[in-house]
Amino acid sequence: MNKILWVIFLLIPFSSSLIAQQTDKGKVSETFLNPLRKGADPYVTKQNGKYYTIFNEKGGFAVTESRYLTKFEKKEVVWTPPQGKWNSFNLWAPEIHYIDGKWYIYYAGSVHNGVPFYAQRTGVLESDNPFGPYTDKGMIYTGDDPNQKKDNCWAIDMTVLELNGKKYAVWSGWETLHDHHDVDQNLYIAEMKNPWTLGRRVLLSRPEREWEKGEHIVLQEGPQILKHNDDVFIIYSTRGSWTEHYKLGQLRLTSGKDPLSPLSWVKSAKPVFQGTATVHGLGHASMTTSPDDTEYWIYYHSKAALDGGWDNREVYLQQFTFGKDGNPIFGIPKGRGEMKRPSGEKKIELTESKNL
Repeated sequence: MNKILWVIFLLIPFSSSLIAQQTDKGKVSETFLNPLRKGADPYVTKQNGKYYTIFNEKGGFAVTESRYLTKFEKKEVVWTPPQGKWNSFNLWAPEIHYIDGKWYIYYAGSVHNGVPFYAQRTGVLESDNPFGPYTDKGMIYTGDDPNQKKDNCWAIDMTVLELNGKKYAVWSGWETLHDHHDVDQNLYIAEMKNPWTLGRRVLLSRPEREWEKGEHIVLQEGPQILKHNDDVFIIYSTRGSWTEHYKLGQLRLTSGKDPLSPLSWVKSAKPVFQGTATVHGLGHASMTTSPDDTEYWIYYHSKAALDGGWDNREVYLQQFTFGKDGNPIFGIPKGRGEMKRPSGEKKIELTESKNL
């Protein structure tokens, strides 16, 4: 055989292998795998094309940043609690919000370590950067006397509603103080004077429907704001978070009405998102859009197993839509397995791989 042809013949397998390696290297996955991670009470917000999440880690709060919904590109522990203070223990459900050019972390904390959970109060941290350093702005007053600030009341899961140039805090709380934690939880709302000061609280909603009842206490918690066109929703969690019956309900603001009036909000007749025979204890969700803003996605947790109480929960993503009546359609939770990636993620990754 001609020597040149022989060399070419020998190189063909190597060339084919190299081409295959280049193709594999440039290949971008069409899917992602649920669950995304272990954890509970997932919160996500989108700012300037990047997603920010926050959760408990190493005794404090970790913040993540990413162009992708399905994976983190950066993660840092940004705050750990002081010792011997009102917020040293029981750090629950942190959220990170961008308000008027600064970043704020809202969370629940306690002076007591563990049970009983009767000392939970809401605190807020402030920073110029999502990764800190953060200034502790202290405990937020969530009782009935904001002028004298007497009898500050139990409060968890605070979130922020921005509407018509005003800002409102929405949270889960008690009507009065108790020395135990077997107490019904309601949703409250108050206008914000600034990110750490509230006006008088208003009882927004009680767990009164049959599908909100079942445990030794009734509760509404984990409120999250969802906006779509001109509609404003509060998606909240109900039933016991430690049970398989945890689920989501909905309040819808009547167009043009005052958000501080309970009569302005219409509660859904049934749960809007709940578990199945294989997905248990679904709840405490937040919502956002895909990287290209063409899709809506819900970020929720569920139990990895029927038993275990609050332990062993996992975080999931799932796409949802809106119906002709304007209400969100969350559908049936798919739970574990592969799902198509949010629209726009693949394009970002393909562009990045071409630039390498």
